Amino acid sequence: MGRKSSMRRLPPEVLAEINRLLSEGRYTLDEIVAHLRGLGVDTVSRSALGRQKQRIDKVAAKLRQSREIMDGLMQKLGPDSKDGERGRLLSELLRGLVFDYLGTQIEGGEDFDPKTFQALSRTARDLSHAVRLDQDFETKIREQVTKETVKAVEDTAREAGL
Repeated sequence: MGRKSSMRRLPPEVLAEINRLLSEGRYTLDEIVAHLRGLGVDTVSRSALGRQKQRIDKVAAKLRQSREIMDGLMQKLGPDSKDGERGRLLSELLRGLVFDYLGTQIEGGEDFDPKTFQALSRTARDLSHAVRLDQDFETKIREQVTKETVKAVEDTAREAGL
């Protein structure tokens, strides 16, 4: 097995800065290398940055594709769909993303990081919780609208002498 990538040997804050610059898309690889040199990081090559950029672009494309698929499925379900259907759809989508991520880790020959898997699990749990809160909010809004409608009808009927 080959040696670790120079990117993987960087401190997390430097790697986060590189990923931020790459994902913004406003800088060339040469400009980022020069920026890193200014920060005292001289272990990252232009080709390593190029490979990292390809990884970021691949993940971004996959996220865009997942978002488009989710939007299409939600439109297909329609506004009258049951909350349980949406929850199951979200759960399946998250499961697919986790399996895709694990597959790319294995294909890339990268070590499995339990902390990353834990973060993915936490994200899935938090997202599930957010969906549940959204469902509860929609239910409360529907109940409020129903109460206000009933009250308005009763008031109108009372005014009309019924």
